[in-house]
Parts: sequence; C-alpha cells; structure tokens
Amino acid sequence: MTSENDLADAKSEGFLQASTLCIRWLLGIQCMLHGINWWIKILPFPNMFDPPGLPVKAEIVRVMLDSGWMFGAAKCIELALGLALITNRFVALMLVVAVPVTFMTFITDALIWKDIVAWATGHASNAHIFAKLLDAIYFGGAVLVMQAFLMFAYFDQYRPMLAWRANPRFAA
Repeated sequence: MTSENDLADAKSEGFLQASTLCIRWLLGIQCMLHGINWWIKILPFPNMFDPPGLPVKAEIVRVMLDSGWMFGAAKCIELALGLALITNRFVALMLVVAVPVTFMTFITDALIWKDIVAWATGHASNAHIFAKLLDAIYFGGAVLVMQAFLMFAYFDQYRPMLAWRANPRFAA
C-alpha cells in the first residue's frame, strides 16, 4: 500500500518532468527562431543583411555587429542551443556553452533604468516603456530563469565536473 507522501512525491515529480519538457521546448523554439533570424529575416531584430548603422537596442549590440563576427558567433551558439534543446541531444553541454550569450541577453534587456527615467520625466511614451518592460521581463528575465531552471534540472549531468579534487584517468 502506498502512503499519501508517496503519491504526493509522484505527482510533484510528474509535474517537474512535464515542466522541464515544456521549458526545454519553449526555450529551444525561442533560441532556434532568434538564431535562424540572423540568416533569414523572420523577426524584427538585427540580421546579417541589414544595412549598417540601423538603430539597435543597446550599444553592446552595435559593437558586436561592428566586430563582424561576434554577433554571428552568439547567434550560432543560440541556434546550437535551440537544436540541442529540441532534439534533447547534448543539452547539459549546450546549456553551459550558452551561459555567456544568455547572460549578455539578460543584461542588454534588463538595463532599462534610463528608459524608466525618461518615461518618468515625460521624455518617453507609455508604449515605449511598456515595450521595454516586456522586453526586460520576457527576453531578458524569462530566458535567464528558463536556462537556470534547466541547468538545475540537469544538475546530475554536471556533478562529475564539480568534484573537489579531479583525478585524471591515467593518474601517475
């Protein structure tokens, strides 16, 4: 006979498995779309075919675009993460590889203090601040939270890397 605690544990485990699957697919699709957008314009974000000098959301994006390779490399990592998440192959590895890209996306989207000040002083419209808040919450915050959740869900894959003292296979 099973106890109530066993049933509750089974239900919460099922919920976490379903949540992990949903978040993996949601983040995977988003990364795929943003990665593909670099080569085929499907979203209103920077694209390799855009003429130089177009407005960008942050100066760091301008510097990455001007480098000639940095933004493209970030988009390759984003696309590889999306493929890994959707196909469930090398997920733990790609989550680690994509941390710098995800963190820079978060920082770029979350630093909206100047926009809030501009709105408070009447120099920015309600629509502008609403768009900036949505961008900060969804594209910045939610992506970082989803990636952190998935890294926690795949924590057992990282456990061997986190050994206090690593012993090589062919130790002397």
